[in-house]
Amino acid sequence: MKIKYTGKILFLFLAVAGTVVFYSCSCSCTDSQKNVPDVVLKNSNEFIVSGVGEEFFNKYIKPDFQDTKEINSKYYMVYSFKIPDKPYVDTKIKFTVDSTGQVTDRDNVTGLPDCLSSPEKCQFNIDKEQAVQIAMDNKFEQGIKDWKTEFKWEPKYHQYVWSILSTLEESRGSFGVRGNGEILLIDPNTGEIISKDPWRIM
Repeated sequence: MKIKYTGKILFLFLAVAGTVVFYSCSCSCTDSQKNVPDVVLKNSNEFIVSGVGEEFFNKYIKPDFQDTKEINSKYYMVYSFKIPDKPYVDTKIKFTVDSTGQVTDRDNVTGLPDCLSSPEKCQFNIDKEQAVQIAMDNKFEQGIKDWKTEFKWEPKYHQYVWSILSTLEESRGSFGVRGNGEILLIDPNTGEIISKDPWRIM
């Protein structure tokens, strides 16, 4: 009898504990989401869909409620953009909307490619190793340290790029850091060189 009684107590304990964990998780997972009104989220989602299409949105883009913020009756919306089979595509889409979810400044939308009008800009066929090889094939200067290679959004060209930064000179002191080098931008869809420009920190 004692063993059966202990088993019942253990069962009840586990059931109650599981319920508590379930409800506490449910609350913590939705608290940040509750801070974004339904109409704001709905219209923000539709804005992204208008650029990438519904299928692309559902597969690769999700709201990031941790980084989304309400600022003076507006909402700074942040979305996670990841393509699982292309792990270098791991970035954010950011923009500001009003209290109804309408974008307030389209010129400052970050990270949203135009896949519907230009599907060729959303292939992302060039990975990091290929981008580095393209830089080498085009005799991009090695410099004095390893290249800084980054898949990123480039506002100037309104698209994602591979950015490869070389350092040709660098010095440190009480004045801070000084240096110069070059930045090579490569189209991650075609592998074409977009630009090569100098950089300098004085």
